[in-house]
Amino acid sequence: MKQRLRTTDNGRGAAAEQVDPPVRDPGLLNRSFPLTDMPTWLMLVLVAVGLPRTLLADLGIVAPNGSQLYFFLALAPFAVWLTVAIARRSGRPFTDFLVLGILYGLSLVVVHQLLWGLGPSLGHRPPEGAVRFAEQFAPAWQDLALRGYTVAIAMLIGVGTGVVAGLVALVAHLWRSGRGRSNPGR
Repeated sequence: MKQRLRTTDNGRGAAAEQVDPPVRDPGLLNRSFPLTDMPTWLMLVLVAVGLPRTLLADLGIVAPNGSQLYFFLALAPFAVWLTVAIARRSGRPFTDFLVLGILYGLSLVVVHQLLWGLGPSLGHRPPEGAVRFAEQFAPAWQDLALRGYTVAIAMLIGVGTGVVAGLVALVAHLWRSGRGRSNPGR
């Protein structure tokens, strides 16, 4: 960092003092998200692209039974994640996407729990596996078991997706690193 000298005359003669240049704060959204090299804005965008499918499916607007719109809403976010994983350079490629997967899983949990009792939402149509799981508990505990099951599944989906994208990002990183060493003239 370059330092400037500032000359001052305080009445006793000129004196020089060092002045550091002003440091620009990159702003919260441009800073790296904690534990990652990914900017916060990019992390939030990548989480947000998965939310329309969750919201629309939980509200019963888009049925998850094979409509083309549902498949687009379900797969397009992960295509975006994989594109970013392949194209973006990072010093922590796997960690970036693992953290992203955790955040995505948490976003699924929040949406599912907030919309649990609305209309034809997940609370009114829980997955069959969740119902079978909850039936193993006393009636007083069944709602908690249903919610716990959906939380666990949402986190598994988020973390699993993050791990897959992280592995793709790591492979892309290693390929770029190896390619750069084998072609030092480029």
